[in-house]
Amino acid sequence: MANLKGDVISSVSSMPDNAFNHWDDDFVQSIETPYGASEYHERAETLVKEVKILLKEMRSGDGDLIERLEMVDALQCLGIDRYFQDEIKAALDYVYRCWDGSVGLGVGRGSSTRNLNATALGLRVFRLHRYHVSADVLETFKDEDGKFFNSGGKDDNTKNSTIGEEHEMRSMLNLLRASIVAFPGETIMEEAKVFSSLYLKQILQNIGGSYNSSFLKEVEYALSFEWPRTFTIWEARNFIEIYELDNLRLKDAKILELAKLNFNMLQCVYKMEMKKLSSWWDNSQISKLIAFRERTVEYLLMGISVVDEIEFCSTRIAVAKVATLATILDDLFDDYLNLDQVELVTNAIIQGWDISLLQNFPNSFKETLEFVFKTVHELASEATKEQGRDMTQFITKAWADYAKANLQQARWNKSGYVPTYNEYIKIAATSAAIGPISLHSILLAIPVLKDIEIEMIFLNRSRLCDLIWSSLRLTDDAQDFQDEKLHGQTASAISSYMRDHPKCSEDDALCQINCLADQLIKELIWEYLNPNNIFLGYEKLCFNLSRGVQCFYIFGDGFTYPEKGVKHRVVKVLVDPV
Repeated sequence: MANLKGDVISSVSSMPDNAFNHWDDDFVQSIETPYGASEYHERAETLVKEVKILLKEMRSGDGDLIERLEMVDALQCLGIDRYFQDEIKAALDYVYRCWDGSVGLGVGRGSSTRNLNATALGLRVFRLHRYHVSADVLETFKDEDGKFFNSGGKDDNTKNSTIGEEHEMRSMLNLLRASIVAFPGETIMEEAKVFSSLYLKQILQNIGGSYNSSFLKEVEYALSFEWPRTFTIWEARNFIEIYELDNLRLKDAKILELAKLNFNMLQCVYKMEMKKLSSWWDNSQISKLIAFRERTVEYLLMGISVVDEIEFCSTRIAVAKVATLATILDDLFDDYLNLDQVELVTNAIIQGWDISLLQNFPNSFKETLEFVFKTVHELASEATKEQGRDMTQFITKAWADYAKANLQQARWNKSGYVPTYNEYIKIAATSAAIGPISLHSILLAIPVLKDIEIEMIFLNRSRLCDLIWSSLRLTDDAQDFQDEKLHGQTASAISSYMRDHPKCSEDDALCQINCLADQLIKELIWEYLNPNNIFLGYEKLCFNLSRGVQCFYIFGDGFTYPEKGVKHRVVKVLVDPV
């Protein structure tokens, strides 16, 4: 909350450029694509059958273990693994039977030579598919100085050859990628991340080196977009470009052709959704009432991160709409409404979206809130139809909790009160609006949830949801601390941490909050990938949402400043085909 202005309305012209829509509706409606035609779908079906034959041939032979792992990794990175679940499981089961908990993997079945490249790649791929593997296996690849070495140790006779150098670089890249799926308390994974990151950054600095351009691009991606901070379709777009630069890495050109075709067909659907959302926002005329951050097109990326399959159009659109409504309310609470007005809006939501409580509001505020309330009712009706019973009570509860949390933050700012960290995070995690966004998406994407399941997720907040809400709030605060402080916000994770630790400087507090966020993400990864946990459908959606939102913050606050990477991602995912 910041800069409460009572009834004073800032003119649109006085708002910063980042408040406006970066995607003109005329431009959005002009975007065309041919990839909805039946001929492309028929070609994709043919390619899937041909790649299945290829994978079956690989499964029937005694091919080396790393070939199988690299194929599974490629299918996942290219976004086409959904077509080959049986083949992937067969390949991983085969390799897993060769996994040695003490030394990891060799190159081939029965190999007695440990191999860092195969072991690091296996550790990552197995974890992503919920196999039991311990990171302790990496200890065997450390020398007496604590440095990681390659297969065969320091005396490897290929160490000084070109092949040996390429193998070492690929091993370090896979070591970095493995370290990103660390669980809490795994010191060896922290060491692996520090060591491999330094090694790979030095390679990027040596631009005069004769390094493979595909490898360099993959290194840049790995260093910028860690797995819990990216999403499937964005990763697919990048790896299509990576594999295009080195067509020898894939066993058959049909795999890359399928990946491109799959991406373009998905993008065709997303473009139609983008047009629908753009028309919805343009027709609302809300931007002419008050200046808001207009991010409807950007929020479609968030919806795509949650579910990217063709059949989940309504879910993606709902995510984009709910995020837009939350942004409208957030900007109202932060920049336009006084404390009494925030309390009235909160009461109106609690009392069943009673717009009559807001009759004395200025017309611009009232019309804006009428639009918000009307849209929530429409989304609730859609969820009710999907679930087969009235979902209004759950949806109202999620939005009421969000509004009450914002009201509490407004009270803190009005009084200048700085809460303790524990006080703050309990409220602020809810004010991030992840509750309404995830609830609406789950109700549309998962058929017929029981009331007790919804209550377990959102009323008692599962551990996974709690970690998502808290980690996203800390990430947001770390990025926005200076901006919010300029707007007069007194309550933040950083200021609360400083209250709890009076001798701590602002920079030190910011560092600690970043460390806390990283720790929460590790716990989140453990909750999501732990083979002992019962994996529920809603957990995947919530975890995917977390990855998508985290991606908005990689280069700064992409919600407020889309030019910090998000605008580029919109172009690559929604506008330009491959």
